[in-house]
Amino acid sequence: MTEQAHAGDIGKQRMEALSDGVYAIALTLLVLDLKLPPLAEAITNAQLVETLRALLPKFLTWILSFWVMAVLWMSQVRIYHLVHALTPDMSLMPFSTSVIGEHGSLPAAAVLYAANMVAITLTGALRTRELLHRPHVHAQPVDEQMIRRLKIRAYILPACAVAAFVLGFFVPGWNMLAMLPMLMLRRLGVR
Repeated sequence: MTEQAHAGDIGKQRMEALSDGVYAIALTLLVLDLKLPPLAEAITNAQLVETLRALLPKFLTWILSFWVMAVLWMSQVRIYHLVHALTPDMSLMPFSTSVIGEHGSLPAAAVLYAANMVAITLTGALRTRELLHRPHVHAQPVDEQMIRRLKIRAYILPACAVAAFVLGFFVPGWNMLAMLPMLMLRRLGVR
């Protein structure tokens, strides 16, 4: 397929650079929130171990957030690999990670975090939908197998996030297990 510019199309390199910067800042902010509380100078090994143990829920939430953001970034990279330009319609996690890391057993924290994931995954699904409906931006023809993989990913990620959102009202903290099917995407041949 030839690369044809349409009025209003945006060169993908500009959006890739902006997007990479946003993801880098978000991931950096996640890391900055992961720190030990102030400790006494004469701390014992047992006290340090207990302090580290108390940080475990926050650390696990950080790992989950980092992993989800990495999956979303990689998904975006794959999508952008297929196109030479973006339409104007193709054109969000540290705070909610901090809240759930500190208060993960509370429904409000679990629901806030999951709502943020719903917004992010829906944005990705809409971007995928836009790509599939705008062949003039494709760098090359997209085969049926790739279309199938993109559609599966576009539906599974928001579905997992919505499930985590609903479960957040009933089983806060455990609700994030609803995101585990994301791990199975590779096994299903959805890369």
